[in-house]
Amino acid sequence: MRILPRAKSGEATVEWLFLDLNSYFASVEQQERPELRGRPVGILPLLTANTCCIAASYEAKMYGVKTGTSVSEAREKCPHIVLLEARPKLYVEYHHRIVAAVESCLPVTTVMSVDEMACRLMGRECAVSNATLLALDMKQALRQVGETLRCSIGLAPNRYLAKLGSDMMKPDGMTVLLARDLPQALYHLKLTDLLGISRAMERRIHQHDITTVEQLCRLTPGQMRHVWGSVLGERIWHWLRGADFVEPRGARKSLGKQHVLAPEFRSREMAYHVAQKLLQSAASNLRKLRLWAGGLGVCARFMSTRNGPEPAPWKAEARIRECCDSFTLQQHFEKLWQGCPAAKPLQVGVWLFHLIPEEQHTLPLFDDESRQQKLSAVMDELNDRYGRGAVYFASTGAVRQSAPTRISFTSVPGLDEFERDSTPEGSGIIGGGTENR
Repeated sequence: MRILPRAKSGEATVEWLFLDLNSYFASVEQQERPELRGRPVGILPLLTANTCCIAASYEAKMYGVKTGTSVSEAREKCPHIVLLEARPKLYVEYHHRIVAAVESCLPVTTVMSVDEMACRLMGRECAVSNATLLALDMKQALRQVGETLRCSIGLAPNRYLAKLGSDMMKPDGMTVLLARDLPQALYHLKLTDLLGISRAMERRIHQHDITTVEQLCRLTPGQMRHVWGSVLGERIWHWLRGADFVEPRGARKSLGKQHVLAPEFRSREMAYHVAQKLLQSAASNLRKLRLWAGGLGVCARFMSTRNGPEPAPWKAEARIRECCDSFTLQQHFEKLWQGCPAAKPLQVGVWLFHLIPEEQHTLPLFDDESRQQKLSAVMDELNDRYGRGAVYFASTGAVRQSAPTRISFTSVPGLDEFERDSTPEGSGIIGGGTENR
């Protein structure tokens, strides 16, 4: 780590550094495959025409391709785009190397996601000149991990504003927000640039005759709370003025997984097995978190028919006796699945809710419950030792290659969560103009 000089008298300070990796998935692919550098690249969750990009390189973004752009639209906007199937395990491996590189400059306080992390500054680190040096050191350390990797960094009085700053200058930028310049330094932003303001929230704010960030900042804390309908509005009021506190983390309320089906799995029978596999994976994660579920839900979306409208999505859920074992959850799942329509499925999902910590669970009254719980624990132990997928329900054998572990927006899966797979992960490529299966 760099030895920092003493801050100058009266020098402005910041308290947080936020690092946001630019076009992370696409940048990793360009690092691994030099022939893709300088070319527009889109990352897909699955090699199928009925999906969308989950990431895009900056070369692709210049053509208007971004996260959420459908395959057909991406090809229309950029005919020579290269579309790749995501390789989540590779991105997690790079993530750990990047965290280590960042920590060679400054300890990471919180990993926010696979491509975002926050560092609290202390002592001499808080001086703007020193914080800037640390940010430049991080950018250089990142290049040592991969020459195609870039990041944007925000420096600010609190984590909220540091994150906001990291979004203000991309790619490979750095933004410094000082307490003395707030909130005026934010007036040029759009409402949706502010964290916590989605399109739906923007429409709600417009109902109060507020259309700019400047107008929003003129509200009182109480008025902000009224507009949001919750204490979050009041918290944002303070964050926009540099107050340094982190929103308290609430107890986890649900845990779920969903998956867009590959063409060969778009039948009711195969969708059932894929959903079953998702349930077993969710149940395993539930046990790792030492939680018990008091509710189970299942959902599905369906393919449009050529001559008719798209069938309505289906969803079913039920309250259940608290459990965490795969066998009991499977029994409840089978009952719910009976109500699934016969239309051709496109996507399935499962979720567990009414979660409680293990220590709050009442001990089982029946031996069967205890045996099923112990058997599930043995399955977890074998899968931890020999790799995810070493032990699985026989009925999911035909869909073992489906629904692999993905990376969510808010958590980074452990490398042990990726199943041992005979198919090389991410081996498929859809080139510009090449027909998809």
